[in-house]
Amino acid sequence: MITNSHAAFDAELVKQKLKQNGLFITQQVGALNNYSLSRYLDHNYQIAYPDNTLFNTVMTFEKLGFEIIYFAEYRPVMKFFDVGAIVYYASVIPWEFPDFSVENNLCELQNLAKIIHQFGSISTNEDRFIMIARKK
Repeated sequence: MITNSHAAFDAELVKQKLKQNGLFITQQVGALNNYSLSRYLDHNYQIAYPDNTLFNTVMTFEKLGFEIIYFAEYRPVMKFFDVGAIVYYASVIPWEFPDFSVENNLCELQNLAKIIHQFGSISTNEDRFIMIARKK
C-alpha cells in the first residue's frame, strides 16, 4: 500500500512500486482550491497546478491499468470573519497567493474588510478529492 496526502506523485512510479493488488490511496488539494479569493487578490492569478483534478487523476490511473475502487470530491466553504485571518492565510500558501503582501494588496484587503464588516464574513471554496486505486 502507498498512501499520499497533499503531495505530488508520479503515477508510473506508483505502478512500479506496488505489487499486484496493491493499493494507492491519495487525498489531494484540487486545482480550484481558493480560486475566487486568489483571483480577487491577484487579477492575473494562474492556477498553480491546473491538472491536479480528480478527473485527471482517475484517468491517469485507469490508463495505467489500475482498478479505481473509490473516488470522491468535496468543495467545502471556508469563511473568514477577519481580514487579518485572510492576510495570515494568504501568506502561508504562496502557491495560491503568489506575490501576496499587505502592501501589494492593500486596496483589495480594504475592500474585503468592508465586505466582512457589512456581511459578517467572506467565503471561499476549498477543493479536495480522494482516490483509491488497486494495481491489477
